[in-house]
Amino acid sequence: MAETEAEMWQRSGMTAQDLATVSGPVRADSAEGWDEIGWSDVSDLLGLGTRGGRYFYGRDAVGIALAIQCADVKARDLSKAEMLLWRRAGRGWTMVDADQHWFAMLLMTRPNEWHTWSEFWRMMGLHLELAQNAYAYKDIATDGTVRQLIPIQPARCRARISTGGKLFYEISAGTMFEEAQLGDAYMVVPADRIVHLRGRLWDGLYGLSNLALGSPIFDLVSAIAEFQANIFGNDGKQPIVFETDTAFDTGEKSDAAFRRLKQQLSDRVRKATANGDPILLEAGLKAKTIAINAQQAESKDSFNQQIMRVCGLMNCPPHKIFALEAVAYNNMAAMNRQYYSDCLHPMSHGIQESFRLSLLPRAEWPKYTPQFDQVALMATDLEALSKLVDMAAKNGLGTFDELREVLPFRWNPLKAGGDQRMVPVNMSLIDADGRVIQAGTGQNPTQPGAGQGESPDNNAGKGAALRLAYDATGAA
Repeated sequence: MAETEAEMWQRSGMTAQDLATVSGPVRADSAEGWDEIGWSDVSDLLGLGTRGGRYFYGRDAVGIALAIQCADVKARDLSKAEMLLWRRAGRGWTMVDADQHWFAMLLMTRPNEWHTWSEFWRMMGLHLELAQNAYAYKDIATDGTVRQLIPIQPARCRARISTGGKLFYEISAGTMFEEAQLGDAYMVVPADRIVHLRGRLWDGLYGLSNLALGSPIFDLVSAIAEFQANIFGNDGKQPIVFETDTAFDTGEKSDAAFRRLKQQLSDRVRKATANGDPILLEAGLKAKTIAINAQQAESKDSFNQQIMRVCGLMNCPPHKIFALEAVAYNNMAAMNRQYYSDCLHPMSHGIQESFRLSLLPRAEWPKYTPQFDQVALMATDLEALSKLVDMAAKNGLGTFDELREVLPFRWNPLKAGGDQRMVPVNMSLIDADGRVIQAGTGQNPTQPGAGQGESPDNNAGKGAALRLAYDATGAA
């Protein structure tokens, strides 16, 4: 049974007087009041009216398209990773099954009746990277559990503070689909009904939009694109001037000759532009271009530099959007490694923290935490993942089945022997009390853990490449 509106307001502690002190409501056909979020320049794209929206969006289309490409790459890679619920068990964590917790069941089914989790994360990730703000409305049952998570476009939701100091959010549905999702065209809900993801936190409430921060970059990209468009719009032809070293007399015949020559040149240039007809010059005339061309302006290099700046703004390696001009094959692995550690991991960690604090009751914060599959996020860096599996296999940090599960293909467990692991024979196994369980071979007998009666001459370096196989019980 869904929570009633009266119950919602009673739980939030807000009163009708608090609501009356807030200006509104927000209209779907107006962008007024949303400028601080940084989406006014693309308000038409979001369906918030045409108050400058179409003009700004048309002017900045190239730069914004690059920013959307970068944001979509990160959102797409985030959507590949599954979020699971984990329970603290001492110093470790164990995965929670779907039948053990309502949140685990939600994560293993779907966020709402319209989207899959992959679609949900891609949409939320795109909003978060572009606007540095992403919102999801919580449909809550009477027992406090979340039944659905409905993503909301950043320009449809804004925070407001009442005179009593309480935070709440007002939502305006701009389309029939959004109204069907929310069940109403306009809503005012307490802050605990909204999951607000914030990236580059600016004023303690909103994230600083990349579209606002990158406005100078988008202006320069637009200027370069407009210059190139004008060149190709004129078939690549540059304005020219005709000059001669011969002076014209001041008589009437000279004026008539000058007008005739000017008319002829105008006609020939027009025909040359339309049909490619040649221009024959007379009276010692010389043609000279008076405009800088694309090569002289280095517009190609300037445009590539702006692509790099857009990628830097969006915190995305250039090769992820196939901008390969400044990327060499030998440094691509390093960029992939940096992409996970500096881009995907911080992004996923922030989402995990927001979901833990927004969806779980306070009593469960120390016990449960949602987490993205970090191995799936590391799949973008195959070299690091391969080294991790290789190191874990050679040093006995995991069984064969555990390591097979880490691989991107998630291979099935082995029919037999999958619970075994390898341990180097030149290492000794020591328990928590310091007792030697298995002495290593190939060691100096004076060193701890060396085999009894072993000669350092005979065993030096012996067995360095050998491995012992241990089963699940620890037996060799």
